[in-house]
Amino acid sequence: MNGKIPAIAILALGAMLAWGVINMEAPKPEQEESELKADSSVQRGKHGGWLFVENDFQVEVKIYEDGIPPQFRVYVTTAEGEQISFDEVSLNIILKRLDRIDTIDFKPSRDYLLGGKVVAEPHSFEMTVNAEWKGQKFQWQLSQLEGRAEFSPEAIQNAGLVFKKAGPEKLVTKIRLPGEVGLNEEKVVHIVPRVDGVVKKVFKDLGDQVSRGEIIAILESRELADAKINYLTGTKQADIARADVDRETRVFENTQSMLDLLEQDLDQEEIYLKLKDLVIGKSRELLIPASAKLRLAKSIHNREKGLLEKGISSESEYLIALEDYKSAEARYIALREKISYDGAWSLRQKTKNLAIEQLNLQTSNQKLLALGLTPEEVDLLLEQDEQHFAQYELRATLNGTVIQKHLTTGEAVKKDDDIFLLADLSEVWVNFAIPEKELQKAQLGQKVFFKDGTQVLQGKLSYLSSIIDEKTRTVTGRVVMANKKGIMRPGAYVTVELVLDERRVPVVVEPDAIQNFRDWSVVFVKYGSLLEARPLELGENDGNRVEVLQGLKTGEEYVAVNSYAVKAEIEKSGGTHSH
Repeated sequence: MNGKIPAIAILALGAMLAWGVINMEAPKPEQEESELKADSSVQRGKHGGWLFVENDFQVEVKIYEDGIPPQFRVYVTTAEGEQISFDEVSLNIILKRLDRIDTIDFKPSRDYLLGGKVVAEPHSFEMTVNAEWKGQKFQWQLSQLEGRAEFSPEAIQNAGLVFKKAGPEKLVTKIRLPGEVGLNEEKVVHIVPRVDGVVKKVFKDLGDQVSRGEIIAILESRELADAKINYLTGTKQADIARADVDRETRVFENTQSMLDLLEQDLDQEEIYLKLKDLVIGKSRELLIPASAKLRLAKSIHNREKGLLEKGISSESEYLIALEDYKSAEARYIALREKISYDGAWSLRQKTKNLAIEQLNLQTSNQKLLALGLTPEEVDLLLEQDEQHFAQYELRATLNGTVIQKHLTTGEAVKKDDDIFLLADLSEVWVNFAIPEKELQKAQLGQKVFFKDGTQVLQGKLSYLSSIIDEKTRTVTGRVVMANKKGIMRPGAYVTVELVLDERRVPVVVEPDAIQNFRDWSVVFVKYGSLLEARPLELGENDGNRVEVLQGLKTGEEYVAVNSYAVKAEIEKSGGTHSH
């Protein structure tokens, strides 16, 4: 009997120790993280979940995620494994995460209690299980850590971590295309002499700046001299024709005045005095005597008529006087008509001659202007020395730069030779090819970014070709860019970014912040000294920003630079995915 007692005591002591291990309390929330990690020693139940036992009450908590979103399944039994009626049990689980606290309630489902919420990744939290059975209250705590690491300020500095806050930004959809800087073809001019000649002087060379109207070369041209002489000759002939018209106009007007006076009942002396100082010409010599003869014939006729009526004169004498009167009247009227017609005809001829001379002068003037002379230079031809008549000044027609030159002193050039090419480089064109498949998205006015050296420049799409290139299946797009400092050089290749769409999204992150962790795309959020992987559902990526559809809130701080260092530290520390 005495030999058996020690064995029984040993068995009893072993049973007590086993019961103590089973009923060991989970660490409290205020325990240090190192202590919470020890919770990995919590026993596992037959379903693979965490097993909590106190008195005769046993709870197994399982995160089930086989083909479905993660969810809690809780199995409640007695210590011997007999299932407890769900009506006798109330239970909830509280998950304390870095950024929030999730409270999960349960409802019966088959042989377990099913959590009412998805257990969102990452499964890194401090868990509190609250239960009540037969009037007894139970509470267990466990720390589940994964994808988390602690960084001191020194470690953050050594790793070169840079943090940013998640928030709203514009998401820019764009395509990258090759482009080339070209001349603004609306500001390029080919300078031609317009006259045949010989180069006397050249004032500008390649790369020189020129101003509009500036003399860039001087030629000697016989053609120009002939054109100037023709203009001067036309000027003198027009002046003569104008003087002829002026005199003919005065003669015509004075003749009309004479005709009007002769119709009035005035004596010859009075008519003579009124016409004395007027320029009338030969018509005065013809018409005044005819008028006097008519007056005399009329006077004789009237006298003979009176004598005939008194019976003093014979009828034959009266008839002779009447015939003389009518003849004088007819000659006078015919002479008046001829003088009036001849005066009007002569004035018309003089006016016609003036118009012809003025047209010739205008033609000569236009030819000089077409040859490049200014109106002011044409006006000064009368004062110009004849030895300079052959000198042709070739002038710049815009403000710009000499980019081609094809003449030397002493060289003979023709009127259509392309001897200078000037370009205004204060504006340039950036041309690029837009693929046919992107044409529906391309519209005039869209923003265009491109790099020229180290500078990022911005413009707007100002031109889209109407023709698709048969070989490349692209359409030419164009941006007109200011280039006052001459930084952009025609012929240079650039990479163009055509903005197809812009929209503001609630949350974005930096592309370099995103890491692949397990089978997630994550960023590492910062709460105090702790950095934790946060799985994200991502949207569009414009190359500079990535849209976050789910997983990150506005204002949360995340690692934007050197996030790979955080991933390496977490993997080294052994943050596992074990439930």
